[in-house]
Amino acid sequence: MRIISLERKKTIFIMILVLLSILQMGILWTEKNPGVPFLFSTQKLWYSVDLPDIDDVKGEYLQPEKIIVSDGSGILYWSINTTDNYYGSIWADLNKSYFRQILEQKPTEGTKSYEQDWHSLIKMKSIIVEFKSPVSTEIISWVTNYKSIFTMPLKQIYKIAIFPTESINNNENTLYVYDGETVYKYVVKTEQGNMKKDEYVGIINNIHKNEASIPLNKLAYSYPSVKNQELIVSLDVKSERKIWDLLVKTPDEIILNRDNLDNIENYLLGDIYRGSMVTTFKDDSTSIICSDTEQVLRYYRNGFLDYQYRNRSLGEKGRVSDAFEKALTFIEHRRNLIEGVDIVLSSVEQEDKDENYIFTFDYIIDGMEVKIMSEQDEAVKPAITIVANSDRVVDVKWYIKTFSNNDYYNYYSLYFFDIFDNKMINDYPQPLHNFNIYDISIDYICPESSMRAEPYWFIDTGSQVLYLRMQGKEG
Repeated sequence: MRIISLERKKTIFIMILVLLSILQMGILWTEKNPGVPFLFSTQKLWYSVDLPDIDDVKGEYLQPEKIIVSDGSGILYWSINTTDNYYGSIWADLNKSYFRQILEQKPTEGTKSYEQDWHSLIKMKSIIVEFKSPVSTEIISWVTNYKSIFTMPLKQIYKIAIFPTESINNNENTLYVYDGETVYKYVVKTEQGNMKKDEYVGIINNIHKNEASIPLNKLAYSYPSVKNQELIVSLDVKSERKIWDLLVKTPDEIILNRDNLDNIENYLLGDIYRGSMVTTFKDDSTSIICSDTEQVLRYYRNGFLDYQYRNRSLGEKGRVSDAFEKALTFIEHRRNLIEGVDIVLSSVEQEDKDENYIFTFDYIIDGMEVKIMSEQDEAVKPAITIVANSDRVVDVKWYIKTFSNNDYYNYYSLYFFDIFDNKMINDYPQPLHNFNIYDISIDYICPESSMRAEPYWFIDTGSQVLYLRMQGKEG
């Protein structure tokens, strides 16, 4: 009996050793072959700890840059404020209904000449929804959980013009979708929960009565030499906006000092990777380095996180939606550190070697972006840049900050000629010889080690972007 018991113990011991060997082989195989799915991938473990369901939050990262109303004159436009109820309702209709219908059907053949010309369309009575840059329909499909059942000619969406009066059917809206080159026409149903057709008509007809909406004029109407035919500015000498300066801080949870090292590792690495990575404090205590054989993460006193996967060429490029999911997962693991702003996708590009996708994200507060200015070269950068493929994130540059209103606000003129006459001519006379202005916006700039963000005019001339600090009534 004792011999049998001893043999049984040996058998159990050998089985445990075999299982441990399989586990170790699985880990090694996964790291050597990143495209092969395996249960024991360390990167998957990193993201599995206390992570919210990406499906519950992914829609927060996709938002329009602006929603504009055209009164049909071809000259006058109104921008709907992001805090306006109509802004949220229009975006909800697209997100919950119209995007799905676009993905489910083929575009309608337009028979009229204006239906093929975006610039002609936006001169007519309509509501125009614009992304900052074109968004792949694959990303929209993933974010909204709607999949196309056939190959679509529409590969990306840049702008959408909603024409509520074009169809005589009260249960239909006509959408013109612009991908940056071609216009596609779609007729969609107004479903339960959508705004009614007459509500869309009411927005267009009554927008001029909304005191919060400032009338904007097409600049090319006054200056035909302006190449951007869609550029709209305020030509109302009385137009102004109250804007707060922002208090910008590194989150308390990751303030860089030796006594806070455990907290920093917990928030930036997570429970799994903090055990395998070696952390080193720089001699001057301005940064730390966490590294292992696969990756290195540098974190600086000013809240800047620099992550790199050592072999960025590993992994399949794959679908952009899969890479986007990896990028959002990286952000969500640390999202609770950010306060006071939304994080919104700004652009998607492809690396020069075509191995990975490059995603940029901006912090948004009150409809304004918060840009970070480098102290070294004074370059203005987005808050987050992530390089990823369908298997993993390979590079991250992220300024981790919290935001709140500071102790100062002012009223700033939005009148175009205030900035043109009083700032641009004095500060940047050279670009004005050709007067090529492609875009104008108002955003915040925060020097990377500063605790204050202030409003600036951003003027894109095509060859460079000019940054002009706004002057308030008392400034």
